[in-house]
Amino acid sequence: MPTATKVRRALRRPAVPARYRCAPPTQRRGHETLERFAEAAEELLRERAFEDIGVHDIVRRAGRPIGSFYARFGSKEALLPYLYQRYHDGLESMVAASFSGSSWERLDFHETVAAVVDALLEPYSERRWLIRALAIFARQRPEALPFDVAVRRKAVLAPPLARLLWFRDRIRHTDPEAAVRFGIFFVTSTAREKLLFPEAPNARATAMTRAALRDELVRALGAYLSHEAPR
Repeated sequence: MPTATKVRRALRRPAVPARYRCAPPTQRRGHETLERFAEAAEELLRERAFEDIGVHDIVRRAGRPIGSFYARFGSKEALLPYLYQRYHDGLESMVAASFSGSSWERLDFHETVAAVVDALLEPYSERRWLIRALAIFARQRPEALPFDVAVRRKAVLAPPLARLLWFRDRIRHTDPEAAVRFGIFFVTSTAREKLLFPEAPNARATAMTRAALRDELVRALGAYLSHEAPR
């Protein structure tokens, strides 16, 4: 039985608009169909923007009838929250794996900073087309995202946070944890703008290769954490 606190929290959650809801599968075949639609959408996103993809394109690529799509999604846009949730589930395990293992314990402060930046940049290279579509959607329709998205994102960022806080004594900020959180936010936000939206004016005005971006982010994060703020 749910506790009274859980019930109250559930009642306070804002309802997701109907057009963004996904009917959860009750059988294995239903789950397989959902995955086929998700995989088809990802494949199509490699080729063109989400707004240029139609439901007929998705069902044709998935090899499923159009009725199966609308039995699970209220609209084409309802597929995006499902893709977001699906990507986020994989991101949690991927980031956790990236920061596990004893090899991290052999790194010094500057090596750890570089390795953290490399790990944070990796997702932007592997599935750029998907992350770009999800980033646009998250900004345009935040009400359609899972209610616990911010909490889960904190969980994703916990491993790099912990690795950098191993060097708490090297961080000159009065609040080392706040400094590391901001440093991670700075790295991921800069990478997102430069790697996902390279055609935007700000990204175009700051021309650099991916390798150069990585090196500058390593330099910036290391300097920010290890130097005192000017008085």
